[in-house]
Amino acid sequence: MLRRGWFGLTSWAAEAATIASQALSSLRRYSEADVFTLVGAVLERSSAEMVLRPASDAVFALLDGRSVLFSGAGQKIFELDRIGAFIWCKLAQGASLEDACKGLGTLGVDEHTARQFTRQVVDAWIDRALLEVDWQMRTDCAFSAVLGRHRIGVRAANRDLLGRLRSLFCVSDQSAGGDDDIAIEAMMLDEQVILRGEDSSISRCQVEALAPTIKAHITERLIRSDRWTFSLHAASLVKDGMGLLLCGQPGAGKSTLSLQLVDAGLRYAGDDVALVGADGAICGIPFALTLKEGSWDLLSRLHGGRYDATHCRSDGVLVRYVPIADAYRQSFSASWIIFLNRVASGPAELTAIDRLDSMKRLIDNAFAADGRLSQAGFFALKRIIAGARSLQLTYCEAAEARRVLMDLCNGKA
Repeated sequence: MLRRGWFGLTSWAAEAATIASQALSSLRRYSEADVFTLVGAVLERSSAEMVLRPASDAVFALLDGRSVLFSGAGQKIFELDRIGAFIWCKLAQGASLEDACKGLGTLGVDEHTARQFTRQVVDAWIDRALLEVDWQMRTDCAFSAVLGRHRIGVRAANRDLLGRLRSLFCVSDQSAGGDDDIAIEAMMLDEQVILRGEDSSISRCQVEALAPTIKAHITERLIRSDRWTFSLHAASLVKDGMGLLLCGQPGAGKSTLSLQLVDAGLRYAGDDVALVGADGAICGIPFALTLKEGSWDLLSRLHGGRYDATHCRSDGVLVRYVPIADAYRQSFSASWIIFLNRVASGPAELTAIDRLDSMKRLIDNAFAADGRLSQAGFFALKRIIAGARSLQLTYCEAAEARRVLMDLCNGKA
């Protein structure tokens, strides 16, 4: 059975709806005076550019004198105390957070408490998809890229955010048009980043997590696209038009081996996900190659300090991105399917795998949008396996694995 999720990736909207309930329930821990404490500091940098308003499917109502919100998106009801109700109604009337904060300040709430409470309630409402955001983006902070036959448009509020996002892509141009398949906008709100997709859904993250968050969002959009039959968790490289797939669980060394093989002359097509069409053609997703801390010494030896900017994934793992200038963006046929088996010691060696075993392993590492391998997907997978050699690579050292794989690609193994 194919997975419904993809190695910890959840949909952006779903992730935005899963915040701890304490954030909203904490509204009840404040007195009525505190209630109007909410807003002072959140928008010192952004209030003039950003407007928060209730989501179109969020309904405010009174039940037996108690203020409640109904979320159409989340199909849930939340109770607000009088402070939360006051803020909500001010936003519904078109007031900015700054204006709401001034109103609360007249009730004697100190600025520090107001800022903390404002940040908490705004974060909670955003994460529960109860708020929408409007803003004006700069036209000179934008670029586009093509991944998996989709055009990706990116806009950012400033050059720093744009630089962080650009580091994700191997090749991009300076313009972002209105015909993008996937569009992303990033704006600062206090000390965090607010993100908006082409469907107007919003999410938030810390600046250090911006690039990994966007990568996860785009990846999921691509693997759920109806342009592809299913997706494989695999790195992909190309030599003279022939494709090499590196399959394995996180930590098996796909990215490190990809860096080694690119250095040896193979074309890079992606280090994480490969998209598969109904005809069995494969297309990598050539984001910048992603390296965890254990590979940074190798990165320094190969590229010096050019790519020393560090990003933080949602699981707390630190990564660095390495753009590959001549990344391969076309579809290809697989000539070699390599299943990685990383061990603590021993020589690198290849072992042949029969086609049925190879198919079973690939299905275990595959994703389909509805969680099922369709008949079209089965025949596509059959074409891939029939046209490729399937092998297991048992290895300890990446350098030795590189030598063995290059011998394979050069017809020496």
